[in-house]
Amino acid sequence: MDYKKLLDQVIEKYFEKSKFDLKGKLEWDPVTEREKTRYFNKTGKDLKTQRRRFKKVQVFWEKPKENKESSGPFLFYHHILISQIEKNGVFYCVKDYCWARMGQKIRYKFEIRNPEDNNPKSFKIKLLDEYMMMIR
Repeated sequence: MDYKKLLDQVIEKYFEKSKFDLKGKLEWDPVTEREKTRYFNKTGKDLKTQRRRFKKVQVFWEKPKENKESSGPFLFYHHILISQIEKNGVFYCVKDYCWARMGQKIRYKFEIRNPEDNNPKSFKIKLLDEYMMMIR
């Protein structure tokens, strides 16, 4: 699967006005035993996956860094990352925006309607859910 083309298609359809500094792929962290135990004690169900913590595993494109002598102590960035496609055709994108000491991380849940075709240009992508993961 070409995740770069899929991410470009998602950006073109849902985030056309956004200007990202980095486009890449993410991998969800595994569920810890402590999380499993706490979730089971709270709900009585087993926790199989979590969709909050992740790490960047691949960078598709990154905006060239500007050579400024004093950029100041604050960070400014706007990243978008895509996850792997799951068995049911669902995948996630995380948009991370930081402006000085403010910002947010938003997780978007998408579904591919025709996953049997491996050409990302022909995928029919639908936005299922939007969840704010963090506010800085």
